[in-house]
Amino acid sequence: MKKIFCCLLFLLSGLLLTAQTIENPTFKARNGSIRNITRIERTPECTKVYIHAIFRPHWWIMEDGDSYLEDAATGKRYAQTGAEGIQLKEKIVMPDSGTTDFVLLFEPLPKETETIHLIDPNGNESNTYDISLVPAPKDKQPLKSVEGNWFADDTQGRWAYGIYDSLVIANNRLYDLKECRKKGKRLILAAQSRADGSSVTLQLTPRKDGSCLIALDGGEPQRYIRTRPDTPAVEADNGYGDDFFRSDSVCLQGYLDGYDPRLGFDSGILYLEDNIIGQEYPVVVPIRPDGSFQCKFVLQHPICHNLLLNNNWIPYYAEPGDTVTLYLSWEDLMARSRARDNSYPLPHTAFMGRRADLSYLATTLSKYFEYPYAKQDKAQKTLTPAQFQEEMKPVVAQWQQQADSLCRLYAPSQKAASLIRNHMNLQKGRYFLDFQLMRSFYAQQDSTNQALKVQPDASYYHFLKEIPLDEPSALADLSIGIFINRFEFMSPLSAAYQDQKNMQNDEAFQALPSDEKMLRLQLRFYEKKDSIINSLCATPSPLLWQVACVRNLRSTLSNVLKRRQDAEVFLSRVEKTLTHPYLRATARNLLDELCPENRPASYQLPEGKATDIFRRIIAPHAGKVLFVDFWATTCGPCRGGIQATADLRKQYRNHPEFQFVYITSETESPEKSYTDYVERHLKGEACYRLTDTEYKYMRQLFQFNGIPHYVVVEKDGSISTEEVGTHNLADFLKRRFGDKQ
Repeated sequence: MKKIFCCLLFLLSGLLLTAQTIENPTFKARNGSIRNITRIERTPECTKVYIHAIFRPHWWIMEDGDSYLEDAATGKRYAQTGAEGIQLKEKIVMPDSGTTDFVLLFEPLPKETETIHLIDPNGNESNTYDISLVPAPKDKQPLKSVEGNWFADDTQGRWAYGIYDSLVIANNRLYDLKECRKKGKRLILAAQSRADGSSVTLQLTPRKDGSCLIALDGGEPQRYIRTRPDTPAVEADNGYGDDFFRSDSVCLQGYLDGYDPRLGFDSGILYLEDNIIGQEYPVVVPIRPDGSFQCKFVLQHPICHNLLLNNNWIPYYAEPGDTVTLYLSWEDLMARSRARDNSYPLPHTAFMGRRADLSYLATTLSKYFEYPYAKQDKAQKTLTPAQFQEEMKPVVAQWQQQADSLCRLYAPSQKAASLIRNHMNLQKGRYFLDFQLMRSFYAQQDSTNQALKVQPDASYYHFLKEIPLDEPSALADLSIGIFINRFEFMSPLSAAYQDQKNMQNDEAFQALPSDEKMLRLQLRFYEKKDSIINSLCATPSPLLWQVACVRNLRSTLSNVLKRRQDAEVFLSRVEKTLTHPYLRATARNLLDELCPENRPASYQLPEGKATDIFRRIIAPHAGKVLFVDFWATTCGPCRGGIQATADLRKQYRNHPEFQFVYITSETESPEKSYTDYVERHLKGEACYRLTDTEYKYMRQLFQFNGIPHYVVVEKDGSISTEEVGTHNLADFLKRRFGDKQ
């Protein structure tokens, strides 16, 4: 009996030794947080991975059975063999709680495997990297006890320090961590500035209550805590002064906590635009492997703007000359993606800089003063203008209460109050203008709709008198570009087009030379619009209308008025409207840029990473004139332009001096749709599908936010200054190459 008991005990102990359970295993990185690993069980028969899934209630997820485990040391893969609690390849509808649990089964792992990756080859937010299968050792690295963000423990609560694995943020600067040593209860950090190489020393004393005493360069220790106050510290100011317009550079920098190059992206982008001259100038934001990022750009005035990072819009505020530092949590960004909600809060985001308070305000404003698209779309099709005005009254009243509340919260800052009220009023104006935008189109589709036949009277546009159209600070608003676009093309201005048509029917006008006719048409068009604006707005030729006039110069001087003397005459008329010195100077600069005395036929690209990428692409076509089309399968106008030039591609195929080149990105043209589209429409053409970052550099190099965008490359590799698109490509080719094929 004793022998039997010993044998059973031996067998049981052997079984226990061959089975292993790891609770809440640690990992280094993951590209999504829908699948959360809570336990891993290793047995000789299989490996069980316990998943706690989190997703939007009543939405569905699916496990297709193609996931695998990969040994991080050897690279060997272990296939999925099944699942428990779910059916593979079937939709899993999330319950009201938004959570569910199941188990994924994989082939057994060798006992020597210590670190694995969980990979879903068909998904983009299901991978987890460097999952540890061994008990986590007691962390002996002293830095771990002070890693993270530290906020002043006072009424201001400003973010003062960020301490991470190889990076320190202090004094609104990024420092490389050079040394970390322990001295009694204190931790001494030595760091070197990335900006100028200067050094700083931090002395940190962690306290039992979770706070930390931190001294910079031998100064007096101050107490800091890990939590940011709900109400940000607000800097007192007297509002925007006469120096609102000023040109200076801005540095945007920061740290993405939890970043790993394996996440599938290594850059962000700023879709910047000078709304006064209508010039786009996107800026790439490269991300280092350690998660830090930095870029520089020039501003002409303060702005609220967005950093786009892996499909996440992160608002910030900047003034010319500022350095803006921000901390972002990758876990926060994954939670937003999981929620499928672009306004989902990012609670751990922190800002450092001269006006960090206004960056916090920018994140807040992005959540306020919104009118649901579905309601707007329904209103356009079912309500008369007067009915829509009534519909909006309680909405605007609520917005006003929200604005008043925010103004009280940011009371010490008159700049903040301007930003808040400007945003509310511009949003109101945008929605009223948007209401009219598509009604004529819908009326053509549904001729029986009586509501669509009702046109607004002058009282509908009374809201224009309530909007800060004459306030320079309105140009700092996040959505000012959208508002100006709606404003300069609003329905009442259509009367100016009719005035142009009437003028063209005049016999005396028809007898004029073509250049003189174009000049007179543009003058009449401008004067009519200016008259309409003055009748609708509280102030004659308000500042935002002046901005619209200046930015319209780019189109008029580039595409309509071909002679410098005509451009001078037209600008002289526009200048009568421009009362602000900055706008007058900007208009003159535009004239010199767009109508120079001696326009160069082409220009050379600046040296740099973006140019290197582009030269690599066009190298196989050296010695030819190239028509380069930046496009995407997800862009309707891009596809339309490609299909409209199909006959030209046939006509000039294998031409000795000319070549079509098509460039897109992996992100904007998914592989399957790209392959299918090229097979149907661009087979045999020079097509290039760049990485997301490479395509961002193309945007920066050629200064375009939207697509399609077209570039003509001359035989010597220089870039033509002539504007050529699909609309005038045939004429361009005939002029350059004649009828020769």
